[in-house]
Amino acid sequence: MIPPVRHASLLLIAGLAACGSGGPPQIPDAEGRQVVAISLLRWPTAGGSPTLYRFPTLQPALWEARGTTPALKRVVGADIDQRQAFALDSKDGVVALDLESGRSRPFLADIAVADAGPDGAIYAVARDRTLTSVTGRLPTAYPGKLPAIPIALIGTGTDQVYALVAGDSGLVIIRQGQAPRREEFPVTGMVHTRWGDLLAATKGDEVELFEPTATHPRRSLDIGGKPAALAFSPSGHRLYAVAEGNEEVQRFDRYSLGRLGTIEIPAPAIDLRPDPLGRFLLVRPAQGDSVWVLDVVKSEFLGSFNTTWRGDLPTLAAGRWLLVREGTDVVSYDLFDAEFTQSGRIKGGAADLWQVLDWAPRSEAGAVAEPDSTVAQAAAGDRAVVYVQLSSSQNPAWAEELANKMKSQGLPASVIRPKRQDEFYRVVLGPYPSREAADSAGTRLGQPYFLYLPEAR
Repeated sequence: MIPPVRHASLLLIAGLAACGSGGPPQIPDAEGRQVVAISLLRWPTAGGSPTLYRFPTLQPALWEARGTTPALKRVVGADIDQRQAFALDSKDGVVALDLESGRSRPFLADIAVADAGPDGAIYAVARDRTLTSVTGRLPTAYPGKLPAIPIALIGTGTDQVYALVAGDSGLVIIRQGQAPRREEFPVTGMVHTRWGDLLAATKGDEVELFEPTATHPRRSLDIGGKPAALAFSPSGHRLYAVAEGNEEVQRFDRYSLGRLGTIEIPAPAIDLRPDPLGRFLLVRPAQGDSVWVLDVVKSEFLGSFNTTWRGDLPTLAAGRWLLVREGTDVVSYDLFDAEFTQSGRIKGGAADLWQVLDWAPRSEAGAVAEPDSTVAQAAAGDRAVVYVQLSSSQNPAWAEELANKMKSQGLPASVIRPKRQDEFYRVVLGPYPSREAADSAGTRLGQPYFLYLPEAR
């Protein structure tokens, strides 16, 4: 038996919190099925009842909206901790949808611009140019007024917010207790890291970078031509860039600005959209309606899919399924499959708005492998079973709480109870039929783990 780990639990909770903001970890059960808590929300553009779909089949989930939403313009974002999703309606109001109850309600009125921050906070600028943030359902008004109605807002997870307005000094920095101040920085085509700690934009034939909290905040980068498309990796450690007329995506280190390599593409591109989990990169060609998929880990061009390019789609779900509009339908493709098999299709869905949620109803999450330890061991029969152990404790309540936290993330977690007084309550994932299968699941966590074989085996 491999010795238990006693103190990995705090790291695990921190890791799961990080996964909640950037996408859940993909941990297979004993049969290799994905057990992530993820779903696809359909906002009816013309107004009506939202619908929820499960992955990978895109069949309707066991969830029902109670009430209807008005006609909508675009998706704003989601606060998964508060179980709320948000959209901007055609009359400039923000609509909130409670994911647990299915009820929708007016959230903010007379709004010119609204965006979600990296922590789920909602930022909104009213028609009178005042800024409000809402965190944990509590609104906070910022002092003063913006110099103009912004094009977009960038939240940072702190009290600092960036507003992008037209003009050479288009970056407006807003903080509580301070008057808004403008910075000379181009905003057309600007991209930023998830937490807004680094901004990049095109300035002439170079990329200008701005790091607001740095001692020397401004740097420039020559990519060998006029930048046509930019994007940061989800971690913010890499900058992807395409030069105008070039047929390659370049990768740069955000700290040294050294070039890390290139990925060839079939033709010039005008837009980039990273996978939230960092495995793939979506590329929009300069001509035609299609999306190219790059594997940035293997530095490979994977394929092309015919589709339009809008604010919500194409996108990736759980680092695996590509979602595109295809004619009048919405279709998902499995990028882990060598043939890119179609995993689901929603007929007539192309006209509506779509939002991938790192959340699933309890009825859906409960249908995925979440074995009780005694049931799981009995079901294993005479097979050798191996668990991924994440924590051990002599406090049963604490162990159950941790297991429940992991279950809420869609992980196949359970508690193995001690048979003797000198043993511990083990929080585990599994069971798995072999060490190899368990180790494969453990490595995907990105957290410390041990393999545990019950003494009876």
